[in-house]
Amino acid sequence: MGKVISAESAIGLIKDGDTVAVDGLTFGCPEELCLTVEESFLKTGKPAGLTLFGPGGAGNTRGLGFDHFAYEGLIAKYVGSYLNLTRKLDKLVRDEKTEGYLMPLGAGCHLLREISAGRPGVFRSNGLKTYIDPRFEGGRLNSISTDAKYIPQVMNVAGKDYLFFETFNIDVAFVRGTTADENGNVTFEKEAGFANGLEMAMATRKCGGKVIVQVERVAARGTLNPKDVRIPGVLVDAIVVAQPKNHKMTWNVQYDPSISGEIHLPKGEAPAVPFDFRKAVARRAVMELSPGMIVNLGAGMSEFIGSIAWEEGIEDQITFSIEAGMIGGVPGFGLNFNTAVNAECILSQSSMLDFLDGGLHSITMLGFAQIDQYGNVNVSKVNQRIPGIGGFHDVALSPKKRFHIGAFTAGKSDIRVENGKLKIVEDGDILKFVDKVDQISASGEYALEVGQNTGIITDRCVFELTADGWVMVEIAPGVSLEENILAKMSFKPIISRNLKEMSADLFMEPLLDLKNKYPWKR
Repeated sequence: MGKVISAESAIGLIKDGDTVAVDGLTFGCPEELCLTVEESFLKTGKPAGLTLFGPGGAGNTRGLGFDHFAYEGLIAKYVGSYLNLTRKLDKLVRDEKTEGYLMPLGAGCHLLREISAGRPGVFRSNGLKTYIDPRFEGGRLNSISTDAKYIPQVMNVAGKDYLFFETFNIDVAFVRGTTADENGNVTFEKEAGFANGLEMAMATRKCGGKVIVQVERVAARGTLNPKDVRIPGVLVDAIVVAQPKNHKMTWNVQYDPSISGEIHLPKGEAPAVPFDFRKAVARRAVMELSPGMIVNLGAGMSEFIGSIAWEEGIEDQITFSIEAGMIGGVPGFGLNFNTAVNAECILSQSSMLDFLDGGLHSITMLGFAQIDQYGNVNVSKVNQRIPGIGGFHDVALSPKKRFHIGAFTAGKSDIRVENGKLKIVEDGDILKFVDKVDQISASGEYALEVGQNTGIITDRCVFELTADGWVMVEIAPGVSLEENILAKMSFKPIISRNLKEMSADLFMEPLLDLKNKYPWKR
C-alpha cells in the first residue's frame, strides 16, 4: 500500500544529527513512533545526536511520550515548552547530558507556520521580563545550552520591544491522526484535537524533510471526505499503523466520543470534585467569573473550575477555552487536561494560540509554585525540577484579568474544612510566598505596565496586586493572620483597611447555588 510501512522502517528514515519534530500534549502523541526510536537506539545505537523539537510536551510521568528520547547520546538538544510530564527528559537536561532550550508553547507552534512560509521567525511580547527574555536567562535550561539559534533576541519594532524567535530547519516530523488513505491524506475524527499536525507537516516538507504519520487505520484512496482531511497526502512520506495500546486518545482513555466531538453527553452528573480545601479554593475562583466571560484554565486547582461550574448549573453562561484548541464544554483535568467534554468548537492549536495571544479571552485562572513581593510568579522551576512553561505565557499575559489559585504552602500537610472554617492541623513546610522567586515565569512589573488586573486566591486569603505591592483583601474563617499567614511568608503584604472574611459557604459541602444568585441570576 505505497506509503504504509512498519515503524522500524520509518525510524530508518532518521539520520544521525537530524532535527526531529514530534507532536503531542496529553493527547496526540505518536507513541508507537517514539517507542520505536527508543527500541532502535537501545539495540543499535541509532539514531544518535538528534535535536528533539516538541512544541508541547507529551508524556505521562511514567516514561511515555518524549521520555522515549531521554538517553544520553540519543539526543544532543531538546527544544520545547514543557517537561512536567517527562521526568526522564527533565533529569537528562538537569544533569547536563543534553542541551535544553525552553520557549512558550505559542512561540513553538507559530514557528512552524513561519518555517512553512519561509519567513525568518516569530515576534512576541508575551515573555518579556521573564526567564525567556535573553536579558534574564533566555530560556536556557543548563550551562551547556549555548546555541544562539534557540535563544530569542529582543528587538524594537515601531518603538516597542518584542522577543524574536528565529526559525530553524526540521528534518523529520512525527505526527498522528486517525485515518490515512493510501495516498497519505489524513483525518482526525477520533482524536481529541488537531494539535500541530498540519503545521508540522508543512514546515518539515518546506525544509525538504520527511513526514511520518501514525494512524489507527488505512482507507482506500479517494474514500475520505475532502473537508475532513487535515493533512493532505502530498505532504506525507510514510504512514505507520499503530497498535491500539500505542494509539490511546489520551494517556487516560482509549477513546471517549464526547471528547472527540462524535457525541455530546447529556447534562447528567458533574465530574466529581472531592470536597476539601482545594474545592473551596476553586469555588472562590468561580466567584470571580460572570456571565458571558471566556475563561481559560491552567493546571492545578484551577482544573476543577469547569466541574464546579457544571455542578452549579452555570456552565452554559460562560465559555471555557483551552490552549490545545477547544472552545466550550467542560475542560478535562489530570491526564485528560487539554481536552474537553462536549466542546462546541475545536480549532487547530496555532489558531487557538492566536486567539489567546490576542487577549480574546476575558480571564485566566492558573496555578503557582512561588510568588514574590514584586508580583513575580514562578511556575517553571520547582525544587530544581524544570516543569517548563507550556502555554502559560499565551494564556496568562494577554487577558485583562489573571488569577493564580492554589495552596498557601507546599509540602506535607493536613489542612481540613470543618463547619464553614479552614482548619490547619499540620502546615506545609515549604514557603510559596518568597522574597524573590527562583525563576520569573510572569513579571509583576510587566503586569502593572500593561494594566492587567492580577490576583491570588489561596485556601487562607485573597490578594490583589497594586503598584505598592500585594494587598490582602480577604481572609478565610478560622485562620490566624499572624500564625497561619504572615509567619508563612518571607515578605509582609499590605493588609487592606477593609479586610473581609471569605464566605463560610465556600468551606461547607452544599452547593453555593450560584445559578440563583447575583451575578448569575438570569
